[in-house]
Amino acid sequence: MRIAYEHPKTLKSISKDLEQIKRQGFDAIQIPPIEPLKEEDLSAWWKAYQPIAFKIGNIYGNKEELIEFCHRCEEIGLKVFADAIINHMAADNKNPLIPHEKVDSVLKNNPAYWKEQVNVTDWHNRADVIHHCMNLPGLNVYNKEVEDKIVDFLNELIDCGITGFRFDAAKSIGLPSEGYRFWPNLIYRLKKYGLFLYGEVIFEENPKIIDEYAQYMYVLGNYDGTNRKSMVKYIETHDTYFSEDSLGYTKFWSTDKVIQDYCTLATYYDNTLFFIRPNDVLWTDGRIKDVHSRVRKK
Repeated sequence: MRIAYEHPKTLKSISKDLEQIKRQGFDAIQIPPIEPLKEEDLSAWWKAYQPIAFKIGNIYGNKEELIEFCHRCEEIGLKVFADAIINHMAADNKNPLIPHEKVDSVLKNNPAYWKEQVNVTDWHNRADVIHHCMNLPGLNVYNKEVEDKIVDFLNELIDCGITGFRFDAAKSIGLPSEGYRFWPNLIYRLKKYGLFLYGEVIFEENPKIIDEYAQYMYVLGNYDGTNRKSMVKYIETHDTYFSEDSLGYTKFWSTDKVIQDYCTLATYYDNTLFFIRPNDVLWTDGRIKDVHSRVRKK
């Protein structure tokens, strides 16, 4: 699976690139988060990751536009993957661990729906990672009612034509071996079988953890576990390009380097993601089309 990703761009804007994305040999397009947001601002990429409700519609597109977008992609043979934010909601402007006043009151006003107001301090400690917050108010996805709301939201997206999901911060949601059945429950309850599911499990070095996530989804991350076919690999993402801290290391790379490195990656891995930088047309480079064509002939 070869996935193209444009962010931050509206569905209408991405639609202009769909024919070229298909010609470049991509199989799917990953769209930005489509949940209502605390702040509707295309200029700040990270604001797309502060949702306020499990509903469809924001500055990137409304429900009708999403249905039209998915229909157009189906016509030309592209799958559409939604970036699903299910682990947290938007933060209060003064305390990042408290839900913002705009958060859906049904969620905001129920203490059982939220994680303890403590930040992760050790990303190598699984108990810390799966129980605490990532500087945003963390949802208690282990609560059955929260799980129900997430499932209903994802199934609504499926009804719109979505054929796969990227699960943001999947690493922060516990596994059956850790006493939590959120992932098998979720996958069993999705109304469509055979969706392409991949979860963000970045900077995880324990192959056993990676392999267990891979039982439920493809793993979007930096390491292989013991099965490279279970991974979605990338050279660059919106995090590595936009982030101002050490995570934003690829912003200093030339687009030519990113393309060369991506082509090497696509040669060896079955599933790859290519981040299309804003205002940069070098993603249309013939090398990307060539490597996609070459690996399909193997």
